[in-house]
Amino acid sequence: GPEKPLADGIVDYLEKFKIKVFGPNKIASQLESSKIFTKKLCEKYKIPTANFGIFSNNKSALTFLKNCKFPIVIKADGLAAGKGVYISENFFEASKAVEEIFEGKFGQAENLLIEEFLNGEEMSFFIISDGQSYKMFGTAQDHKRVFEGDKGKNTGGMGAYSPSRLETKNLSLKIIKKIIEPTL
Repeated sequence: GPEKPLADGIVDYLEKFKIKVFGPNKIASQLESSKIFTKKLCEKYKIPTANFGIFSNNKSALTFLKNCKFPIVIKADGLAAGKGVYISENFFEASKAVEEIFEGKFGQAENLLIEEFLNGEEMSFFIISDGQSYKMFGTAQDHKRVFEGDKGKNTGGMGAYSPSRLETKNLSLKIIKKIIEPTL
């Protein structure tokens, strides 16, 4: 469903009135609503993620980009309907992305995230937890870029399939043992 009501705290609101609801609370919703929140969480708990920097203005972001290896990924912090991610092939594209984000293309941006480009396929691994136990719900892969062969701008999603062909029993066990079980 739409992410904004979750990010605004609809689950917390409904729970206050003892209405049963399935979804992340406002704090957990930040995993989707704030790319910076998620990166800091990964950093804190040593969850593997691309190297990144957080920037609050054009000048610092552009200074950083001058020393980057391209392609580079630039993300607007906050909800952007799946479109706030730029994969920039050069400094010109990257500087345009920074400018668009800070000019409000995806709403008021206080910060943006710049991270290294990781080549490969992305897989979503779905798990729900009540904080004491968990249940796995499989995997999915989506296609975000507009053209064949992962070319062009990111979109809100060009389609998805499940289960992902990348999923293996060994990978699932690694995720459970390394990430899920230590947090329960």
